[in-house]
Amino acid sequence: MATITYPHDFPYTDMGNGHFPMLQFIIQSPNEQAEAIDVDGFLDSGASYSLFDGSILAAIGLDLMGGPARLYQPVAGPQIEARVHRVRPAHDRLGNFTLDIGFSTGPISRNLLGRDFFDLIQVGFREHHRTLLIDATP
Repeated sequence: MATITYPHDFPYTDMGNGHFPMLQFIIQSPNEQAEAIDVDGFLDSGASYSLFDGSILAAIGLDLMGGPARLYQPVAGPQIEARVHRVRPAHDRLGNFTLDIGFSTGPISRNLLGRDFFDLIQVGFREHHRTLLIDATP
């Protein structure tokens, strides 16, 4: 039997319409003098790739349309067009990461951290306890 020890646990966030696994990050471009912005990212094990609202890029000094295109197909609704940019998410307890995130060309309701982010961490969900467990060294 495998045993996994998680050094970090986070309560799910109460959104008023339910509790969700969410982390708050500071997002910064790879440029050394870049601006940074606080964002919420909802962990979504059904998403292959992370998807954030494109308006974030202007706040950190990147041109949305300067990245390569990627299409996202949600479970319901039309495809979402995004542009991929390498950014540096940082979390006060988990550390710093580098991740190629798709930034939507139109508004979206939530920033999603997908399985590309899960590849950088070890994650556990305790739904009954509404707790997210993370080890930042997968």
